Amino acid sequence: MYRIVGINVPSAYEDFLWTFRNEAVEENSRNGLVLSIPYPAMLQIENPKQRVLFDPNRDANPFFHVMEFVWMMSGNEKMDWIKQFNSGFIKYSDDGETLPASYGVRWRYHWGFDQIMAVIHHLRKDPSSRRAVLAMWDPGVDLSLEAREGADRPCNTTIFFRVINNKLDMTVCNRSNDAIWGMLGANTVHMTFLQELIAHGIGMEVGRYYAFTNNLHVYKNLARFEKIMAKPGGSTDHYRTGEVASYPLLLEHETVNKFLGDCEKFIAGGGRTFTCEWFYQVAGPMHDGYLQKENRPIILPQIMAPDWRLACTQWAERRKSE
Repeated sequence: MYRIVGINVPSAYEDFLWTFRNEAVEENSRNGLVLSIPYPAMLQIENPKQRVLFDPNRDANPFFHVMEFVWMMSGNEKMDWIKQFNSGFIKYSDDGETLPASYGVRWRYHWGFDQIMAVIHHLRKDPSSRRAVLAMWDPGVDLSLEAREGADRPCNTTIFFRVINNKLDMTVCNRSNDAIWGMLGANTVHMTFLQELIAHGIGMEVGRYYAFTNNLHVYKNLARFEKIMAKPGGSTDHYRTGEVASYPLLLEHETVNKFLGDCEKFIAGGGRTFTCEWFYQVAGPMHDGYLQKENRPIILPQIMAPDWRLACTQWAERRKSE
């Protein structure tokens, strides 16, 4: 099995860049040529809260990553709000308006109940349980005749939770994953935020993050493919150097249920009265800093999460030279 191991997301990404070419083979896919690992792969991250990628060659959009997490947690499937932060996201919609296989929809509403709250209640009652599972893949929908040619299908299928030494470990199972944009991109942000949310809900610290995929690949027609895949010349792990730190998603007295309600309010707009500080200190300034380009020098310093503030500032600075 191919393994990617890191203290945090930046170090795992660096490990991936150094080792991938030695293991990958070239294959055809429905979206063009890929370099893929010819057997299952496992990602292991020791500190999942250090989740921000700073690599300038990768040029990850931090605004979109955080806004997509909020959108997911709201349980919203409509594209009108989220496409403000990534216009290319619309290509995953069959009708140009909705994304019914969104993880947030599957977690919160698809089966008629909120799986996130159900897992929290289950682990509160029995932290030793091996039955704490979140589902994203629905065979009745995702393998149907109507769905076979559709654009949107969950890549991540199942999530397992396990309490070890009073910390919450999380394992994501995935059928097919682009290493650059998925496994070590948007997925690590969304999934580790979810891990932090559920850990808070059961009163425990965040443990290790694991992601298993049956097909790990990189598309060769990826923009800046050669630049991204070049062996790294130096570290861009600003956590390791002590320049930045992570910021809590929830304060001790705040609740997961209130956080989910704030996500719904945030997406709906019409005012900003929230119960959780993270929306005032992180999500709000990131939202405004992306949409109000002319005011970014004033807004971005207001992001109270040091890691996201640096990533947003660097991303905006790179846009000035384009």
